[in-house]
Amino acid sequence: MELMSFDYMIANKILLDTGDVCTIHNKPYYRRMTQEGEYNSIAMCLECQKSELERLKRSSAEQQTINGMLAKTWATFESVSIIPDDLKNATIKNFETNNLEDQKALSFAQRAIRYYGKGGEGNTFLQGHAGVGKSHLSIAIAKSLNDTFKIYNEPKSVIFMPVARLIQRVQASFNGGGRFTEEFATKLLTECDYLVLDDLGKETCTGNYIKPVNEWTYRFLFNILDSRNKTIINTNFSRAELLKIYDNAFVDRLTKGMRGDKDRIFKFSEGAESKR
Repeated sequence: MELMSFDYMIANKILLDTGDVCTIHNKPYYRRMTQEGEYNSIAMCLECQKSELERLKRSSAEQQTINGMLAKTWATFESVSIIPDDLKNATIKNFETNNLEDQKALSFAQRAIRYYGKGGEGNTFLQGHAGVGKSHLSIAIAKSLNDTFKIYNEPKSVIFMPVARLIQRVQASFNGGGRFTEEFATKLLTECDYLVLDDLGKETCTGNYIKPVNEWTYRFLFNILDSRNKTIINTNFSRAELLKIYDNAFVDRLTKGMRGDKDRIFKFSEGAESKR
């Protein structure tokens, strides 16, 4: 029956016109005949069926692409991550430690690498004003994890993603600008083993001006964070400021899996020296 055309099934009364019309496509609703010679109680619009089949095909193709990207494991970092040009060479070894606070920040990053390298779970959170080295340390953590699992010969995937660039890339797909759709990005960033989100909050705020994030961005980021338990996040904003941008439920996801573990959070002081 699956090989029969819709026209054939209608002509041979395998599909029965109910007299009702789909409000979306303005097409008839049909009931299909079962093997027992009776008609299903659930009616369907053929255009809706075609649309759903196309959606499933696209979803399946996207999932295969994602599986292929993540199957490359260590190569995922280089092929998917978006790293700013001025930080492409950032590593743990070349992070400048000009004072005690820098040394503490570096030690924090090194502990995070060891923690995740041993299979630890839960998020890691870095907070401080612009220029103190959060992005450098975040990239260094991502690179070190990638190298660690490569040495261990363990198939793990690590992705570094600036949040503002991520939002721009997905929104570009709204008008046919590439395959990095919301569904594709959500699956990819949910299913990778380790995700580093850089400059959270910058996607909606300019300078010191803080405003609430729009509904689409909130939902998109929330769905990613809610589905993960190994994410490294850095931001320029304090908890109070993040609550103004998002809300309590969202901010709680940032410290997901920490369970009061203070060692998973590092906050630069207000007087931290800028490296720019």
